[in-house]
Amino acid sequence: MNQLTSEQAQALWSAGGFLVFDGLSEGSEFGIDGSINIIRKFSGIKFLPPGMHLITWLPTSSASSSTTGPASPAGPAGPAGIPIRSGIIRYTKPKERFVIRYDSQSEHTEVQLDVVISDDRLKSLDGEMAPYPFDHLERWKSLTSHITEETIIQVIGGNNRVINGLIEVEGEEEDSVDRRKGNTNQGDENSTGGNGDKLNFVRFNLKKSWRDGAIGEEVTRYSKDKSWLLGDVVERQLGGDPIKLISQLQLSFILLLHLSSYSALLVYKRILTLLCQSTAILYTPSEYSSSSTSQKEVQETFVSLVDTLASQIQAIPDGTFDTELPELDVFYLDQIDSMRKNLSGGISISKDSDKWDENAREKLGSSWTKLKEAGKPWGWEIGDLSIDQVGQNSDDDEESEEEGEYAPVIVEM
Repeated sequence: MNQLTSEQAQALWSAGGFLVFDGLSEGSEFGIDGSINIIRKFSGIKFLPPGMHLITWLPTSSASSSTTGPASPAGPAGPAGIPIRSGIIRYTKPKERFVIRYDSQSEHTEVQLDVVISDDRLKSLDGEMAPYPFDHLERWKSLTSHITEETIIQVIGGNNRVINGLIEVEGEEEDSVDRRKGNTNQGDENSTGGNGDKLNFVRFNLKKSWRDGAIGEEVTRYSKDKSWLLGDVVERQLGGDPIKLISQLQLSFILLLHLSSYSALLVYKRILTLLCQSTAILYTPSEYSSSSTSQKEVQETFVSLVDTLASQIQAIPDGTFDTELPELDVFYLDQIDSMRKNLSGGISISKDSDKWDENAREKLGSSWTKLKEAGKPWGWEIGDLSIDQVGQNSDDDEESEEEGEYAPVIVEM
């Protein structure tokens, strides 16, 4: 972790928060906001800034275990003994002091907030406390810019809940099993449901993206353009606020990136597909929301989406697409290209009515440039936005969108 001058440390001692972490032995892995280190004598983090933080740990036996060996009793392990990182996501207040205790025998972790941690105790631990890695803070903020405490409570179920990469998502079973069977009648698949043992992200079925009772041309239209489904999810599950979907996209990504959660990967891909394959909502959002979601809100949501994607792609470790997540790069390129065509069409169609004004276009253009730059280290050639593009895809594009994992399925009744 980064080094601070004595003057900086003195100022941060008065202004920062403190996390005392008990129970991790030498050689264990500890992470804060994506900065991960193998520890020696370690008693926590000092100078913690207020805001959202992800605290992760992997006990020494798990951190050093073979991926093919048996599960270690000293820490959680998944199939074939693969070590599983645990974590807590929480919002901290200015100058907050709290304790996390890990018991290696029971593998139980306890978060203690109502404890008094005196200055004297902190000074006695000072040599074993690492300073917060401020050199990672800007990147962390870019990855979590829209995650609110409300989202954490809604999805995770609490501000101090311990989770790991094996945690399941509510509705995941019906999404993976029923869709493979071609069963799109899953009851109320657009309901958040509720299971305290699982994560509660928004729930929807990409393969049935039209309203109940739709027939003919309407089914055809919204099997390709996910605008109706996007509007329905935002209206029914997110209180009419589309930016909350970006919040859930960001949360699913950090759970994937830092806890290696496969369930979060499925959620992430579904939310990103829903956003990138929605077309008409870019021009006429009021048609898809009874709460009259404004054009400005939709524009801000998609600018935030492009910014978020740029930050996420920059954060992906080297070699990921070759090893841990093969074909995810192809998925990214497909969805980015769909979004590019839709946004280009949105700008073009809205030009005369001035719905995408000059300021909105400049923001979008700047964000798109960042996205193009983020793709270059991976060898991606992301196309430019074009206001000359019409707002509909070509026949070849339509055919390609109907294929793949989320291809629509129409069930004859």
